[in-house]
Order: sequence, then C-alpha cells, then structure tokens
Amino acid sequence: MRVADIRTYHIDLNPASLRGSATAGQRGPFAAQAGALMVEIATDDGATGYGLGGGGLASALIIDRHLKQFVVGRDPKDVEKIWDELYAVTQIYGRRGLPVMAISGIDLALWDLVGKAAGKPVFRLVSQKPRTRFFAYATGGDFPLAVEQGFRGVKLSIPYGIKDGEKGFQENLRLVHEARRQIGPEVELMIDVYLKWDVDYTLRFARAARDAELYWIEEPIPVDDYEGMARLCREVTGARIVSGEHEFTRYGFRELVEHRASKILQPDISWAGGFSECLKIAALGAKHGIPTWPHQGGTPWGLHLIAALPMPAWAETWGPSVRPTDNELFQRLRPPAKGGEFVVSEKPGFGVDLDRTLLERYTIDRL
Repeated sequence: MRVADIRTYHIDLNPASLRGSATAGQRGPFAAQAGALMVEIATDDGATGYGLGGGGLASALIIDRHLKQFVVGRDPKDVEKIWDELYAVTQIYGRRGLPVMAISGIDLALWDLVGKAAGKPVFRLVSQKPRTRFFAYATGGDFPLAVEQGFRGVKLSIPYGIKDGEKGFQENLRLVHEARRQIGPEVELMIDVYLKWDVDYTLRFARAARDAELYWIEEPIPVDDYEGMARLCREVTGARIVSGEHEFTRYGFRELVEHRASKILQPDISWAGGFSECLKIAALGAKHGIPTWPHQGGTPWGLHLIAALPMPAWAETWGPSVRPTDNELFQRLRPPAKGGEFVVSEKPGFGVDLDRTLLERYTIDRL
C-alpha cells in the first residue's frame, strides 16, 4: 500500500446557529484558525483516509505546494516517520501555526488509513486498555438543556476583556453566576476567556467568582506568557488554570509543563500536530501528573485520542442546542453525546463517514 494522491478541501464547518454570536467570536468558531481543512489521502489500492486540519486555504497551499511531495509514494504505516520529516522540512517557516495545522491533517488521514488497513479502530492500535466510554462537557448553547440531557459539565465563553473596563468585569461576573444558577451545584462550570485578560485581572476575577465554584479558567492571558500562567497556577485557588488550545507540538507543551503553567493540557488534535503528536504531548503531561483534556475532543479523531490517553479525560463538544440542520458535514464531524457520555466507534480507522460529494458541497474555495 502506497500513497497515490493527496487532496485538500477548505470546508465550511460554521453552523448557522453560531454565526454572528458572541460564542463564535462574531465570525464562526473556525475564524481565528483561518478555516477548517479536510485532508483526503488515497492509496494505490483504492483506500481513502480523512483527517481534519486547520488553517483553511493557507494550509491547503502548504500541502499542495510543499508537503505533498514528501508523502506521495510512501507507506502510510510509516506515519510517525513521515511526521518527523514533515516537521523537519517546515522548520524554517513553521514549528507553530499553519504548517503544524497542515501536518495535523496529513497525520490524521494517514492514521485513518492505517486503521482501515488493519481492520481496527485507531485507538486499539496504540492502547491495550482503552477507555471507550467517557463523560462529555458542553461548550455554549442552552445550559439547562445540556444538564437535562445528562452533561456533567458546561463551558461558558467569556465575552469581555480588559478594554471593556469595570462594566465588562461586572458583566462577566454576572454571566458566571447566572450560569451557575442555571446548572445547579452538581454540574461542573468552566469558563473560556480566550486570551482577553492579564494576570491582575485574572487574579481579581478568580477571587470575585470563588462562590461560583469554577472548575477551570481557560486561557485567560496571552499564550506565550508562560511566567504569567505559572503565577496564576500558583496563586489562584479553587479554579484550575488551563491552556493548550493555541499551543503546538510536544516542544510547545514542554514549555507549559516545565513552567508549571497549566493544570490541564488542552491540545487540539487537528492543530497541535495530529494523533502522533498528541499522544506524545499526553505522555509528557502524564509523566508530570498533568492530565490531557483535548480541545474539541468531541470530533471522531479527538474521541479516539481520549480513548487512548494515559490519564482519563472528558470530551468537549458543542452544546446540544448547537446542532444545525443546515450543515450535514458539521453533523457528521460532531457525533452527539448520549446521556452526557460518548462511546467511541469500533469502526476501522477513525470511523469517519465522509465522501468527496459531501466534501465538495461544503468546500468554500479552492487553490
């Protein structure tokens, strides 16, 4: 089996129910990542593997004009060796951001092929004792509905930052307390700040919101401020300080770990380096007693990662009210949690139900 071709699709995964909302950052959940990218790898024996990357058309260009030549003709089972080579040839302009997002999509598509060739789900290729059932938490949407449907945790996106002054601070506080009122005392409440605060703001907010019993405060300050994150981890009591959505590869996560700058690691399997790299990130965290709870873990690829993690985790998914009927591709890539839990598919590969006709229908633009 050899790779015969690679095709890329800059796809629309922004559900209409989130367009223009505060949850979606005004432009949809993939806006900050320059769009979603599906990578399709075909082999000479007719098999096809699919991987979700990031970076949209920009990453597609990197694959088509540079990385493709290092993958075509290769055995997909050499997936980790291929990863190392792709990382090496992009170091001059990569190490983070778009090139790693492109590599992520390729890596996932290769693992999909490896699983299909073996007739096994990917998580069973790397774990002798996988966890095939685990809790889900709901990001955004109707929190009371999420609780009603069995979710053990919900995550609130925080809309206001330093520039919004005292009025914004108080509104953030009101939103947190209202969310706690809606979900009751037994459900975990997380908040996602999305890099809008600084250390002093975060310390003040953590004290003011202590009675809301936050489970975590996610990415409160700029990603590269490891010292600031380390201080927050030391001084904030109750709520965990967590990060990793915007971090890349084992090398970036090593900074988080060595600085003790995150209580939970949150790599995104479609952005941080794919399945190969996220397993290494999780192993690094586990060595230091730090669990890995992947960002957007509720995708088919993320669920297989969680099943194979060395430490248990919950899977993030959009709230049950955010399941649009107008985007079939979104629905295929966001399997619903049932009773607040996910059960991982036993289908070969990642169990992704895709074809070119569907991908073409949701392709935004092409090279």
